[in-house]
Amino acid sequence: MQTKFYSSSISILTATLLFFHPAMLFGDETSVDLDPIEVKASRSTLSAKNLPSSVTVITQEQIKRSQYLQVEDILRQTLGADVVQNGPMGSVATVFLRGAGSSSTLVMIDGIQVNANTTGAFNFSNITLDNIERIEILRGAQSTLWGADAVGGVINIITKKGRGAPSHFASFEGGSFSTFKETLGSSGALGDADYSFTASRIDSGGFSAANKKNGNTEKDGYEATNLSGRLGYNFLNDGRIEFIGRYTKSRLDFDKFDFSVSPPLVDGSDKSANEQFYIAVPIQKSLAEWWDVKLNLNTSYDKLESISSTFPPSHIFNRTYTADLQNNLKLGEFFSTVVGMEFQSLNGNNVEQGLSRNIDQQGYFMQTQFNYRNRFILTGGFRENLNSVFKDKLTYKFEGAYRFIESGTRIRAVGATGFRAPTINDLFFPNFSNPNLQPEESKNWEVGIDQTLFGGRLVLGITWFDSHFNNLIQFDTQTFRPENVGKARANGLESFVNFQLTDNLDLSLNHTWDQAVNGEGSPLRRRAKHKLNASLHHNWRNKLDSLVSVSYKSRIRDGALSAAGFTLFRAVLSYRLLDNLKITARGENLFDDAHEEIPGFGTAGVSGYAGLTYNF
Repeated sequence: MQTKFYSSSISILTATLLFFHPAMLFGDETSVDLDPIEVKASRSTLSAKNLPSSVTVITQEQIKRSQYLQVEDILRQTLGADVVQNGPMGSVATVFLRGAGSSSTLVMIDGIQVNANTTGAFNFSNITLDNIERIEILRGAQSTLWGADAVGGVINIITKKGRGAPSHFASFEGGSFSTFKETLGSSGALGDADYSFTASRIDSGGFSAANKKNGNTEKDGYEATNLSGRLGYNFLNDGRIEFIGRYTKSRLDFDKFDFSVSPPLVDGSDKSANEQFYIAVPIQKSLAEWWDVKLNLNTSYDKLESISSTFPPSHIFNRTYTADLQNNLKLGEFFSTVVGMEFQSLNGNNVEQGLSRNIDQQGYFMQTQFNYRNRFILTGGFRENLNSVFKDKLTYKFEGAYRFIESGTRIRAVGATGFRAPTINDLFFPNFSNPNLQPEESKNWEVGIDQTLFGGRLVLGITWFDSHFNNLIQFDTQTFRPENVGKARANGLESFVNFQLTDNLDLSLNHTWDQAVNGEGSPLRRRAKHKLNASLHHNWRNKLDSLVSVSYKSRIRDGALSAAGFTLFRAVLSYRLLDNLKITARGENLFDDAHEEIPGFGTAGVSGYAGLTYNF
């Protein structure tokens, strides 16, 4: 009944507002202010409000307002995204976009592809929101511009650029589960150079990764040190070179598996240590009035060590080296083209298993865009992906949007193909791999309508999406090897409402209805059919800032097990005591819902945190 209530409520609200005739609200003509933020993950110069694809941009202001510590937390509130974590802070956290698998969502940090080469997925557990300027989430297949693994979409995390006179800050937060975080940061510009830098430390006593309702009481702690920096230099009027780096070192306690019980997770003294660094050197310059060039040289490194009482110790390394060349060409008043190439070397090494492999790949892409005065937009593109271990792949994407300027209405449609490459584990893991695997393939389309009312104070939209997956890579229990045997489908509706009720009060709602099923019609693992997020934000004289929110997630299946749906409430408060001193407080899971994101794994009950930030 809860599911039907939430689904019906948001659908009725969205439909009512969408089809209410706008001329009755604001006369014959309405100007629409365009979002000036360009979506870097689209590789074009279009703003978020002009891009035909479904996109969400989380700004730095929204990040500060939320008071979340980690990227995974703010993604939970995002349209189309499903986040699951197997325990307390620091435990493995993965994201499903539009029903696609966690290894079918491409994650980038400042243009660096950070998915693990061994498993294909990205673990969000160590990525804090320190020094992040914005997060871009492009939903739907993006393989034409970004190659393999961008089937569900792309999540691009962008580091803060230094601006204005140098300024510095120090912050502290502490609270439930003996959790403490300390952060130092500095940013600014000095002539043609600019910089931003943060250093932070998190320590948490945690709670049991194995759910306490099954008799588990041992706490699983976490500690992490994070460094993030961006240096930039502007040269020759419009040239720019940057050095971007992020480093994390963490340690986590986790519980063991006991396959004689169900669910098979019980208290244990297992431990893991993780070390990551990401480095990029992007160089950008206009070679002519109509020709911009960007070269991004980058690398990612991930080392995971684990000591388990269930499995042998392991040392796993992932390394990726990338050279990405992009050309943006302006072809007259209405046409532009993106042409580029990408060269990658992917390495995976599992020491104890004697596994060390390299996969080399090249990508050549082109996308042409027609933009008639931000009213009528068409794009079409292709990409040829060459791989050293499996058959080459050609993908395409076509999309279009039309904006009715007078009424504030925009309609859009997208059709695209995508693919997910077999991982190094899929292809080469000793005794449990299949070197003959071919990539998973997908065909995707979506149609949507967005509406702006009351001179931009109310913005809402609804999108229908449909994705078909072929050659799914699944583990065959008969052969004990992965095989190209599966089919799946994910379709549904994404709807949102953003309403500036008064100058200092705003309301936001989003609802995702996602039917992700396999070829037999059974729900895919860990995908919720319904997700609803609502928040009310108020600001008083730029001194007192408050936010209350509620999140609902429906029941999920995980093999033979399942986790019930749940509803969580949170509240956030900040108060500026002085011009340079702010105190913060937040409460999570205020009604102490004893929920599970994954069957058998624990989650945090009611908890509270408080802190302060000093700027100087």
